[in-house]
Amino acid sequence: MKTLRSVCACAAACAALSVLSIPAGEAATINGSTPYLNGANIPWDDFGYDFGAGEYSSSWWNTAFSSLHSGGANAARIWLHCDGRATPTFNSNGDVTGISSTLVSNLQNMLTEAANNDIHVYLSLWSFDLFNNNHATLVTNTQYTADYINNALIPILKGVKGYSALAAIEVINEPEWGIASTPNTTTQSCTLAQMQAFVKSITSAVHSNLSGVNVTVGSASVKWSTANGKDGTVGDWWAGLGLDHRDVHYYSWMVGSGYNYNPFASGHTPSYYGWTVPGVVGEYPATSTAPYTSPLQMMSSAYNNGFAGSMPWSYGGVDSNGDFADFQGAAEVFNSTPTYVPTLTYDFESGTSGWAVESGSATLSSSTTEAYTGSHALKVGFSSNSGSNIIGVAPSGNPEGKFITFWLWVPSQSALSGVECYVESGSSWTWSSGIWLSNSMLTQGAWNELNLIAPAGETVDQIGVLIDFSSAYTGSFYIDSVTY
Repeated sequence: MKTLRSVCACAAACAALSVLSIPAGEAATINGSTPYLNGANIPWDDFGYDFGAGEYSSSWWNTAFSSLHSGGANAARIWLHCDGRATPTFNSNGDVTGISSTLVSNLQNMLTEAANNDIHVYLSLWSFDLFNNNHATLVTNTQYTADYINNALIPILKGVKGYSALAAIEVINEPEWGIASTPNTTTQSCTLAQMQAFVKSITSAVHSNLSGVNVTVGSASVKWSTANGKDGTVGDWWAGLGLDHRDVHYYSWMVGSGYNYNPFASGHTPSYYGWTVPGVVGEYPATSTAPYTSPLQMMSSAYNNGFAGSMPWSYGGVDSNGDFADFQGAAEVFNSTPTYVPTLTYDFESGTSGWAVESGSATLSSSTTEAYTGSHALKVGFSSNSGSNIIGVAPSGNPEGKFITFWLWVPSQSALSGVECYVESGSSWTWSSGIWLSNSMLTQGAWNELNLIAPAGETVDQIGVLIDFSSAYTGSFYIDSVTY
């Protein structure tokens, strides 16, 4: 067990919590004490075992919070019970009997570490995964819901009361997947009415035991959270349940033929969806997702649409949607310039746009074989190449201080050592690069995102991509959708 700080440190730590410099603009806030959430999902260190299961790591959470703070973020969405595999305590009938002796102290320490790093915590109690772990009765049996509230939730709420790092309680993550009337994806399910009653009961319990902390539901999509029937949506399942703000998620499957469940689209404000409370985009891929070429575009779009925050998924790279390295630069830029939306500067639709081979050898052409956006990309053809090859351009305009994104299509091969994007700036053409991505870190046969922030206050002389081979390679890579 890690040694916990005394919970008496709460007062000092909570007092240290500050509001970052993001201007209010047209964006909302979720409550009077919480600034705009330029956040991130840190759902777990160890799924379901982080709190009250003997595996809590104060140092892990402190490192995560410190990294977020250094990277310009000010909020974290964190999962508590997940699917119920370790907490709370259940009897043999599946009824909640209590919580472990360490759960509350673990949460107190986590909230203290968050406050020390100016991070506002968005605590998600449950996920739809509980329906895959034989705990459907928690939702379908009202007595079991009441026992959870009395034996687990209320002791938790009493334990975290006064910890001002806690900004919001989320009742459940993406409950729609556990509801029988959706394309149900779980082994157990409940009715919509049962889930609504569960959410309402938890919401009421939180309001009765905490003040200044918002309650919400992490809806899988605006498909199920829009009252006015726009964009092919099916209804607002979470209205009238006492929620203090709305939370919706966005992934590329939500835009298609006849539907557009996209909170980032211009004009898709909370009021557009018929909400009378603030909205937060609680999840979206850290690597960006169609039709966006950069997480910064989504961050700024949420802000410009009047949302109260957005949180990429995820800090630790828990799945294929990216990690902190993919959105840290965007969070830094957003923190200083929230309304900044990068411009698509090079799309290679009508030629090579002045790009050239700066080092090594390759042939360049505008090609329709692969394209990230539009119909063309810059084809970079290699013939028995090894070592470093630099493909670049003297940039249009001066992108100093800007977040630059490159999309690189990487073929299936074993010869690549790795890639990185770069800028050269100033009178001495100082080289600055993004994160080095080895061959094993890239997705082969697919588009990969590279990004970096150009040095501020200097003339950027060149931008581009370095492709390094460890052995001879013949074939083609593609560059597209360069934004800044």
